[in-house]
Amino acid sequence: MQTTPRRHAGLLAIGLAAVAIGLGGCSLSGPFFDDSYEKARVLSPEPVPPYRKLVAVAMKELSTPIEAAGLSISEPRWIERIGGPAWIVCLRSDPKAVHAVYYAFFIQKEKVTDSRTAIGTDRCVHQEFVPFDVAAVPIDKPTAEPASARAR
Repeated sequence: MQTTPRRHAGLLAIGLAAVAIGLGGCSLSGPFFDDSYEKARVLSPEPVPPYRKLVAVAMKELSTPIEAAGLSISEPRWIERIGGPAWIVCLRSDPKAVHAVYYAFFIQKEKVTDSRTAIGTDRCVHQEFVPFDVAAVPIDKPTAEPASARAR
């Protein structure tokens, strides 16, 4: 079977289209990952929240609890995300990071608005961590009776 110039051109066009589609997918992932890390270094218009306290409270409200022993926490970073700009705080489950599970907590206006097991774009594995003793974090407990009612 002999290849005609017209058939050869058709095969070449199909091959080039496949390469273009494959490279197009790569170009989408590059800037997304690279730019997000640099944008995280931008200073926030909001003050740093009391993130240790907020994360400690949010941990207790999770449907699947996080084992409190041996946790490490990162400092908050200001990020841009689909749900709006937020602080991200990462937790690491294993102090030696051998079999660590990372968690991401998102804080907006001094409230944890979202949490999840961290994914690559959260960049939790690249953070610096310090020990996090959840039991040592002072958590405000509401009083049984408002102060105005006690004054009467």
